[in-house]
Amino acid sequence: MDDKTVIRSFGVTDIGRVRSHNEDAICVAEDHGYVLVADGMGGHNAGEVASALAIEGFTRFLAADHDGDDSVAEISEFSGQTIALRNAVQAANAIIFGDAQRNPERQGMGTTLVSASFNGSCLAVAHVGDSRLYRFRDGFLDQLTTDHTLVQEMIDRKVYSEEDARNSRNKNVITRALGLADIVEVDLLESLLRAGDLYLLCSDGLTGMVEDAEIADVLANCQADPEVAAKQLLKMANNSGGNDNISIIVVCVDKVVAGQESSSEEELDWFD
Repeated sequence: MDDKTVIRSFGVTDIGRVRSHNEDAICVAEDHGYVLVADGMGGHNAGEVASALAIEGFTRFLAADHDGDDSVAEISEFSGQTIALRNAVQAANAIIFGDAQRNPERQGMGTTLVSASFNGSCLAVAHVGDSRLYRFRDGFLDQLTTDHTLVQEMIDRKVYSEEDARNSRNKNVITRALGLADIVEVDLLESLLRAGDLYLLCSDGLTGMVEDAEIADVLANCQADPEVAAKQLLKMANNSGGNDNISIIVVCVDKVVAGQESSSEEELDWFD
């Protein structure tokens, strides 16, 4: 382990207190340096199919050999690590969309997906929907992803204040998801890692129940133990009502080594 970035991670997914089944899915591939959370949607239990297909398609793509693939040369400002995540998300989207076309009862199914890869000194992120990635560093919690929701669009356009957003009846309307069309827009992000960073990936079953300030307090007091943090956050979400399925992955970066560099000194965003 001396020649690679070292992370410790823990993930949990839970049905919550209200829903009859769990449409979330997670993957913690610590040995390969990546994690992901998917939050499915659709009738006839198709949401759980969509999220499961997203995880399967994403991991299968990354496990395959793609040497010589120059299909995304036009976004070469990103590292190969980030481009691989982008391609994996699009591969997952194609699988979900194709399955829905073959199974009429599943048409309209979809899922969010937030993925993060920790290799070398670079954090790579590919993201669609309203599942989130946070970073806790030097006592501050920052949301690194931007929700693809109607409410977020209203905030961006200065139509809604943050208070309006919290009380909006439209806060769960997603504007982008995997599986709804043959091609999906993917938001990409790169950022430099630091030893001691904590990263949180989660579905809105957590963020809809627990405020960011409370999340920050848990991460500050978890003594860099991902399992302790994830289980405490899950308990808080359920104690606050557990109105949705809850998925949480916490990653602690113990050691960062030179390797795949981000394309900027700090952070780079790009919308596919």
